Amino acid sequence: MEVVVPLAGPDFERSDGSTKAEMLINGQPLLTQALWSRSWWRHGAVTAPNFCFVLRDTPVARRFAEGALADWFPGARHVFLSHATAGAAFSAAAGVALCDPSAPVCIDLADILYHDDLDANGAFAVNERLGGIALTFPSDRPVYSYLRLDAQERVVEAAEKRVISAHASAGTYFFRDAGVYAQALGHAVAHRESQTYRGVYFVCPLFNGVIDCGFDVRHAAVSDIVDIKA
Repeated sequence: MEVVVPLAGPDFERSDGSTKAEMLINGQPLLTQALWSRSWWRHGAVTAPNFCFVLRDTPVARRFAEGALADWFPGARHVFLSHATAGAAFSAAAGVALCDPSAPVCIDLADILYHDDLDANGAFAVNERLGGIALTFPSDRPVYSYLRLDAQERVVEAAEKRVISAHASAGTYFFRDAGVYAQALGHAVAHRESQTYRGVYFVCPLFNGVIDCGFDVRHAAVSDIVDIKA
């Protein structure tokens, strides 16, 4: 599995010259506390070279990538963007471009801490119609994206900042491979008005494109939520 971490958002750099990734949560940097706590890291399904980090090309981001990030994830790939993109879905696409096209892709926004026991590689291996997996937790706050499920627990709709169910997204998204991600992104562009929030392309609504392509999207519940945005 490949893991793409988009860090090119406008809130990444802080006024004191540090980054959101370095913000200490219980004495540990947010980025490592998030990514090292994921089950795929804990169980060895991914290692540092499986990661691709997407950043804006600024002095602060370069300093961070060459210093702390290189220490935490030696051998990881980096993409530096000269300008802001149309949203995280497009920033993540820059990282997907460096991934193994046939491998499952995890897009991790890395700003929500949680506990999970997901085996994403195994889930894709046993179900050829599985196109995506969303991690969810109970909420009714409109600051999150949401997934609506049918009676068989399949995701039938994804929405950004709109409470369409009790299943909020934990900010980590799995796609079967780069091709499925590309098709989902194309769907979002073709349906811009319904698939963006305030004109911005977020990752969660891409699952609507996965469904439109005929794939199943499933969800897996996580626990022990700590959202630094809240």
